[in-house]
Amino acid sequence: MIKLKELLNLNELTYNDGPSEKHQRRMNYPITMFNEITIEEVPFPENTGKETLDELKYLASLEMNPDFAKEHDDVEEVFNKKHKELELEFNKEEAKGLLKQSAKYIMELKYKYQRPRPYQVAEFYDMDLNGKELDSMKTPSYPSGHAVQGYLMGMIYSERHPEYREVFTELGEDIAHSRINAKAHFPSDKKFGKEIAERLFDNLI
Repeated sequence: MIKLKELLNLNELTYNDGPSEKHQRRMNYPITMFNEITIEEVPFPENTGKETLDELKYLASLEMNPDFAKEHDDVEEVFNKKHKELELEFNKEEAKGLLKQSAKYIMELKYKYQRPRPYQVAEFYDMDLNGKELDSMKTPSYPSGHAVQGYLMGMIYSERHPEYREVFTELGEDIAHSRINAKAHFPSDKKFGKEIAERLFDNLI
């Protein structure tokens, strides 16, 4: 039987004690490609709540595809490769700028909410998610940065190349879902990531 004190401790669980110097630099990155925006507070589901437990059960039920997660880890390269396949021009400098500047908002939100990763909460319930660990997973969970950037880039290239809208939309979805498949994020991290991507897209300069 889980004791009340243990539940209280779980609700206080955070990913870590704060950003590294590297992540702090990302949070200080200058913004030139987006209008100034304020993102409304959207709290994540409580660590002890039914929604979080249901999300953990869903993650535990997924059959992980480690190759899928690895193939979609580098957002810039994923879109670069697709442009080459479609024989479209790909502006690497633009892509790098979009990813670096969107990372500022992502990092600010991640460290504002400090949501623990699924494996950290799963340990409390003695659940083994059997996920895949990548270097890009060493930040707080909420929102999913890959969801933000995958959806954002998918929207941008869909608008630029409407004849390939379905292709780029699906690619953004694949990038976002790859983190769920790897058990690196809660589905609600992905959902919030899509909302942030839509805000950023609407405020592109």
